[in-house]
Amino acid sequence: MSDEPPNGPGAEATAGPNPLSGVVEAGAYWPKPWSGEDGGPRRLCKPEGQPGLDIQPGEDLKLEVFRDSFAADMLIRREEGELYALRHDMPKGDPLAGDCEGWVEKLDPETLQPLTVTPRLSAGRYWPGGIAAHANGDIYMIFGCWARRFSKDLVLKAERRLPVNRPYNSFVILDTGELVTKDCDAPRGEASSTFSVLDPQTLESVVPEVEIPEGSIARLASDGKSVICVGTESVLRLTLDRDAGELVIDDEWRPHYGRPGQTFGWDPVVSDSHVFWMDNGQNEVDWSMRGTGTAPTPVRLWWCRLDDQDSLKSVEISGLSHGTESNPPAWDPDRGVVVAYDAGNAVLRAWKLNGDELESLWRRDDFAHAGHLIVFPDTRELVVQDFRDLELTRRAGFRRVFRRAVQALGRYALVRRYPVIGRDSLVVLDLDTGEEKGRVTVPSPSQSFLFPAPGFDRDLYYLSMTSMARVSVR
Repeated sequence: MSDEPPNGPGAEATAGPNPLSGVVEAGAYWPKPWSGEDGGPRRLCKPEGQPGLDIQPGEDLKLEVFRDSFAADMLIRREEGELYALRHDMPKGDPLAGDCEGWVEKLDPETLQPLTVTPRLSAGRYWPGGIAAHANGDIYMIFGCWARRFSKDLVLKAERRLPVNRPYNSFVILDTGELVTKDCDAPRGEASSTFSVLDPQTLESVVPEVEIPEGSIARLASDGKSVICVGTESVLRLTLDRDAGELVIDDEWRPHYGRPGQTFGWDPVVSDSHVFWMDNGQNEVDWSMRGTGTAPTPVRLWWCRLDDQDSLKSVEISGLSHGTESNPPAWDPDRGVVVAYDAGNAVLRAWKLNGDELESLWRRDDFAHAGHLIVFPDTRELVVQDFRDLELTRRAGFRRVFRRAVQALGRYALVRRYPVIGRDSLVVLDLDTGEEKGRVTVPSPSQSFLFPAPGFDRDLYYLSMTSMARVSVR
């Protein structure tokens, strides 16, 4: 196994043709499955080139390893057996009000224990950031208002404070190696967002920053050439023009999805012909998203052709009031299946795209999924979570009185290991029918809103704000 960059010994990813073209779905990422969040910048939630779990009758999921990991954001992979976690500390009281620190851990893929850990690094205000393995072999981290570059063994190689004093919510890598990132006025999205394009060697801006005309809470997506940004009112497409030395907003394609009574959308998914996203992203989440939507309207799934902004369409996911979510849908490119969810009302649903129209496939009610999905098209499997809690704890009165106390209890390891208010489950469903193929309980008092990862041998990695786990097929 070589650890040299795939475009030549010691080479750096710089502007020019993508050396990994045809190896990864888009962008100059390390050419192995799940080297970036959601499996790649398109956010298909699919481990490119990796077979599914293929759960057979008589098999089920088993919790192999649990690790108390307060607090964590994301798991990614690099080479076989190389697993990385983005971690942070949590400011006491309001987690969005104080400064925090972030760090990266290289984990043992079997035990989940740290093998190598970076120092705790100042980050500024908290909001979940991101990490990715670049085509040049290095690990990049954007967390808070800082960008950092590490070797695969987590030696710091470069760092830069980003120009806006607000948290930046992760990044995408273009085919030519540059990192594209933006700040977000979390959690309201009232202030406009500013884009930066970073050189992968120095982390300095390669073109002037661009302020878009609206806020954006959603993470970015990309086909490797252009970047898709879901703003609070519209969806924008930006392209790096190296000859002109600027990041250009596409004036010919900007579908406006904002509607009275609806709130902003979250992360987009980019297929070959469409972009998909969900709205009503504003909520008052605590340990669960169930019952936390602030808009009185149902959450909607939106989609639009990439070559026609007037093709914009949407559908209600559950049809229930106060719907909400905070992550991307999933896309199965093999059969055109779209999966979306109303985390505020615990509804999970799938459709099939025929042309530009969606046909309903299945619906699961009282199924409390809120996190990021994993799709295995070859075995027709969908990896989800299902948070089980007490109905009493979802009531507005209980939350109003006890929210701070419950959140404070979550800082204690014993409470995290033996939760009483609720616990999560990792579940595998049939992608085409919604039928359950496997389930295992994970001792997490927090519903997972975060980034899981596929394992290396018929296993999965679960992640919530409090808990990390490895689950296998047995």
